[in-house]
Amino acid sequence: MLSETPMPCCFIAVALMLLACLAVPAVQADDDDTRFLQDQTRRSIEQQAQAEEALAPPPGTLMYEGRRYQVPTALEPLTLAIYVAINTNQWTQLPDFIARYRQLAGHRPALVAMAESLLARFQGDYLRALQRMEQASALEPQDARILLELARLWFEDYQEQRALAGFDRALAAGLPPQAELLVQQYQQAIDLRTGWHGSAALGWGYNDNINQANGYHRCLSAFAGICLFERRMPEPISSQMMNYELSLQRRFNLGGNHNLQLRPLSYGNYYPQTNPNASARLQDYSSNLAILQAGYQYLDAGNSLTLTPYLEHSYRNRASEYLAHGLQAEWRHSLGRRWQLGTSLDAKRYEYSSRGQLLGADYEQFQWGLFASYSPNTLTSLYGGLNLTRKRYPSDQASSQDWALRAGVYKGFAGSAGLFVNALGIYRQSRNEAYDLFLGERRQDRQQVYILSAGARGWQLAGMTPELRLRHSINRSNLEWAFGYHQTEVSLMLRRRF
Repeated sequence: MLSETPMPCCFIAVALMLLACLAVPAVQADDDDTRFLQDQTRRSIEQQAQAEEALAPPPGTLMYEGRRYQVPTALEPLTLAIYVAINTNQWTQLPDFIARYRQLAGHRPALVAMAESLLARFQGDYLRALQRMEQASALEPQDARILLELARLWFEDYQEQRALAGFDRALAAGLPPQAELLVQQYQQAIDLRTGWHGSAALGWGYNDNINQANGYHRCLSAFAGICLFERRMPEPISSQMMNYELSLQRRFNLGGNHNLQLRPLSYGNYYPQTNPNASARLQDYSSNLAILQAGYQYLDAGNSLTLTPYLEHSYRNRASEYLAHGLQAEWRHSLGRRWQLGTSLDAKRYEYSSRGQLLGADYEQFQWGLFASYSPNTLTSLYGGLNLTRKRYPSDQASSQDWALRAGVYKGFAGSAGLFVNALGIYRQSRNEAYDLFLGERRQDRQQVYILSAGARGWQLAGMTPELRLRHSINRSNLEWAFGYHQTEVSLMLRRRF
């Protein structure tokens, strides 16, 4: 951000007219950091869900105790073959066994429904899997195996209340000791899944341009070698810093696939260095941002749909800067185990306090996003997206439209150290909606943001793990003298995950 320095009165007038425009880079930085933290929390939850898949055995081959068998078309051999195929995940042979079994007189329709359900589960069709397993349970309501498989399907479809009740019924129906142990593991997984997830971190570092300035200096009018009027912008202010992050998420199952979702988030920086100009409007660049999202979530094995109102509060310059309220709608869909895509809509209104109006002006923001991720394995994720944003101020000169492309990669490394790297790049172009007479241009910016996070989750100090965070921003503008800047921030953080 620009700070004030002694200058001709006409230049001060121009600076006052640009107040709303000068606030834009900092707000964009907040949006980027918010999304980075929320994605980090979501990734942690997804990694836990992937670990839960270990509760099911891995796919096998059409073998039993190391030998291959031919299954005759008879009731007892086919019944045994269906159970063996299910227990060892020999899905390629199961359709043939089911087709021959159901043609025989005296076959169990409930066994056919259970087998078809688990085959549909393997194929990723959870809707059919649940329908067929519920039919199997209706046909044989006391069968312990069917009750266990139905409870597992409810668990995988994020219907926790039904799953807990189903596991209780399976235990009451009578299960072998190994199956009882498996039920206990699922019950513990539900307790962990429905608790708080997220992380808290505290760090120390350095920022080479806390005021987002460029030190531009040019003489605009001279006579006889004497500069009569000059344009002088503030010099960058560097400072050591302390920073913190808190990102949490919890889901309360209301019944079926319906949930209440809470997502509190807060982060900020403290800079001991302040503005050396005692007359500047912005003296202290330390800041704090807090967001509370609370709303509805529909969650099943393949989809997540959320509708969450939220409040956002910014504290800066030793005072409350603004309070924003908004509404976000988001849909995520899983295509198998590797691909995930989604879209979001967000509408928000910023209302600045009396002190905050010295730094910015009230406005509305509307945003549409499209995103996708690809995970070839549990330790690697490639992700990216497109965001379109419109900021609407009372004046067209300050209002703007922008688009941003995001691309990142998360890579974890096997080993006791738990090393990981998360790198994100953002390219954004923005354009104001009208020509500005004071600036003599219609403002257009091109911004690049790079965020790199690297750490070792296996190295712990009092339950906290080290993490190195690097953030570099470049803002170029057709009004480079006013809005161009470079900024680099580096910090070493200690993080505690929940």
